Amino acid sequence: MKNSIYELKRTKEIIFILAKNGFGGIVEALGIPVPFKKESNLSKSERIRKTIEELGPTFIKLAQLLSLRPDLIPLELAKELEKLQDKVKPLPFKEMEKVLIDEFGDYKRYFKGDFELLASASIGQVYKTTLFNGDKVAVKILKPKIEEIIYADIFILERLAKLVRERLLVYGIDSVKIIEEFAKSIKKELDFNIESLNLKRFKTNFKNNSKVKVPKIYENLSTSKILTLEFINGIKISNKEELSKLYNVKEIAKIGVELVAEQIFVHRFFHADPHPGNLMVYKGKIVFLDFGIVGTISREDRNSLLKLVYYVAHKDEEKASEYVLRLSRISDDNDIEMLKKETADIISTYLYQPLKNINLQKFFDDLIRVMKKYKVYFKEDQYLLAKTIVTYEGVGKNLDPEFNVIEALKPYVTKLVKKIYSPKAIFKEFGDYNQNLIEFFLHFPNDFYEIIKKIKNGKLKIEFEHVGLEEFEDVIKTASHRLSLAIIIASILIGSSMLLSSHIPPLFYNVSLFGIIGYVFAFVLAIVLIFKSWRD
Repeated sequence: MKNSIYELKRTKEIIFILAKNGFGGIVEALGIPVPFKKESNLSKSERIRKTIEELGPTFIKLAQLLSLRPDLIPLELAKELEKLQDKVKPLPFKEMEKVLIDEFGDYKRYFKGDFELLASASIGQVYKTTLFNGDKVAVKILKPKIEEIIYADIFILERLAKLVRERLLVYGIDSVKIIEEFAKSIKKELDFNIESLNLKRFKTNFKNNSKVKVPKIYENLSTSKILTLEFINGIKISNKEELSKLYNVKEIAKIGVELVAEQIFVHRFFHADPHPGNLMVYKGKIVFLDFGIVGTISREDRNSLLKLVYYVAHKDEEKASEYVLRLSRISDDNDIEMLKKETADIISTYLYQPLKNINLQKFFDDLIRVMKKYKVYFKEDQYLLAKTIVTYEGVGKNLDPEFNVIEALKPYVTKLVKKIYSPKAIFKEFGDYNQNLIEFFLHFPNDFYEIIKKIKNGKLKIEFEHVGLEEFEDVIKTASHRLSLAIIIASILIGSSMLLSSHIPPLFYNVSLFGIIGYVFAFVLAIVLIFKSWRD
């Protein structure tokens, strides 16, 4: 009952905010009268951003996801949603303390210092405190009842998305698919155990790299709602003034891009939110914070991305365009040659200028526009990947105005391409291929025996799917209906003729009435049949 009251109240609030920001048409599409309509001088994308800000934390998290997915929404809207910041008014510690008590009971057995607020976001807050052994820690706490609020909002959104889907498709927005993607993403962020696993995997990947520092996890003080990490008192990577007092900032930018490249091209597991707030420098090492959003890339896609960067850096637009397509989802009805040509044109526009002058964000935007024109899209994690590279380029340019991520990656990628396509690596791949071939032949006799056994027992089933026969089916169906109607007309005419010739009563002027009715009915059906044939 309580949830129903919340849902009703929240739905009314959402509808009011939509109407207030000029989206009364969407409200009316729900069958709800709008008591007022407000005009606005803002663009549609700006009004959507303003609406989301008013709707609160769940919607801000949704918008942040969408800003990373220009395959789900128009690119202009994605750019506008990037302006949203996940900064909200913090809850008093008294309320956050309830979570500590629920998870640890008497939490003061473990923490002896005061909890000093470091950051507040939509789903959690981060505090600095001290353990009894003297270790300084950062404690990330999930906000109380935030899961219930977000899941209730998702339930409302799912219902609204189905109701307004047709209306929003006009704007290039599939509301149902968006909410499905959001529900999948937010569930991961609401479980700090997943973030903990991401951090451990990242730390293992870089255990032998002296240029990176990953916070230690206090596992006995971490749960699905609380994450306790080593507090690192580093300098934010955005604080160029402080960094330049201790370090060569150009070298820091270079180390950063090497670490990003190693994540993507070696480990194929990357921190997908390297904005300045999540990067610090500590004793000359780069510190990565907040592992709530990570990405992965398959070996095949990694190799294609390597070749793409390699050919872009070596000014070969035709080869580069081929690898853009290899990284994409392409349907059978796309004009591949035209897409390839336009992609190559865009790449060449940027290539024939010094690499340091290339604006990577603009390059990706232009590329995505052309791809959307042909309804071709990158795979999901590749948008995260592009965003990661573009974000780090911004970080690098802040430290060194001459910094360009493609130029910085060029020697690294060239070296890696040579290594991956070296005779030794190819021989290893060939060995893996032979191993798969051997396994196939080892399993083949048993698989073949199973097929024969199913044939003998009459249990073999073969699925058949016809493609492109729908029009032919419609023609056959229409023809059969008309033939049936023609047979019925002929039968009525024959029957009516027999009634008339036999003078079957009731009679009108010695003519069978049923015979006359039959002729009239057959005539009407014949007119209908002729009309349908003429119309087609």
